[in-house]
Amino acid sequence: VTMHVTQKKKQIMKRLLLVLVTFCLGATMVATAQNRKIQMGLHMPLDEVLAKAQAENKYVFLDFGSPRCKPCLWLKANVFTIDSIADWVNERFVSCDYQEGEEKKRLSKKYGVVGEPVLLILDNKGNLMHKMVGKCEPAEFMRRFRQGLDPENNLTGQHARYAKGERSPEFMLSYLESLHIARETDKLKEVVELYLAGPVEKIKEKKYWDVFDRFVESPVSREMKYVMDNRPVFYELFGKKAVDAKIDRTIDPVARYAIFGPKANEKEPEFMELLTYLQNTDYEKATEWLVYMVPARHKFTNFVAMAQEIDNVLKFNLVKGPAKQTYMKMMAEQIVWYSNDNNALPYALNWINNLLPTLTDDETKKSVLYTKVSILKKLGKDEDVQEVQTEISKLTPQS
Repeated sequence: VTMHVTQKKKQIMKRLLLVLVTFCLGATMVATAQNRKIQMGLHMPLDEVLAKAQAENKYVFLDFGSPRCKPCLWLKANVFTIDSIADWVNERFVSCDYQEGEEKKRLSKKYGVVGEPVLLILDNKGNLMHKMVGKCEPAEFMRRFRQGLDPENNLTGQHARYAKGERSPEFMLSYLESLHIARETDKLKEVVELYLAGPVEKIKEKKYWDVFDRFVESPVSREMKYVMDNRPVFYELFGKKAVDAKIDRTIDPVARYAIFGPKANEKEPEFMELLTYLQNTDYEKATEWLVYMVPARHKFTNFVAMAQEIDNVLKFNLVKGPAKQTYMKMMAEQIVWYSNDNNALPYALNWINNLLPTLTDDETKKSVLYTKVSILKKLGKDEDVQEVQTEISKLTPQS
């Protein structure tokens, strides 16, 4: 019995050892398998790329980026180095990378390249087939490239189908998505407006709602106002969560970040139209947006009026908790960064003084104190600057 048990243990140990060896070999193979990448020339004249593609009967893939572009570097490190993707692209394309130089400038103008990364698919005569802008995951990269080789469904093919009058819902969604990925914003807007033309009530139909939901970006479009004014109807049709999500992601970037803009908002018709609309709607997030938009109206035109509006927000406690701390810090920074008005700057100094006692994080406190120094310097209160700098030094660990 003892011998039988011992043999059984040996058999189990052998099996465990075999499993362990197999696992280690597999891990080693996985670790070393991803060692290929898309083969790319660098800054080659397009004529040379086309000649090579014609000789090898391949398409052309052009990558426009820069050494400082993080999404570009991410693609090169995380997508272009996947064996299956590299093999697929290398088999079908002659590829070239353009990061700088005259040829990049010339080709950018020729093919309408704006931003980075921009990926182009050409035939071997230099005709544009497909354009893709921005970072994407490996699966999406392959979907886009396969679409680029489909003559009916790549960007050029879809342009032609649309010009011939095709308007099926499935095609329109696909075409608009291609335009969106290509960042052809003018064409995208034109196609959306033509597709949604006619009675605004048509967006109650799903095929029109889908286009509105995905591609209408103006917060003061007639469609957006119609949805806002008739929310219960659209809640019933498409669900409150989906409808509110569309409203929020359309208005929020414009409303919340208007305070950071480099323009005088009061002179921007769309901003003023949205401001007026939000002041008269019962949508629950309107107040949240207005605490930014009302002061932002006066930026660059009347900093005292801007400061007074911010003061009103704080006096009526329209922003609460941690959001209030962020608001006070942000608004003080906006005043001191962009204004030299000695009548506006004291407001910012007052917000800073009220904010400091509420802060517990030393890094945030240091940042706010540096803002206070900037305000004091602009106000000519140099005698107070040293005192604040001493406070800052106490928060800075001595090396």
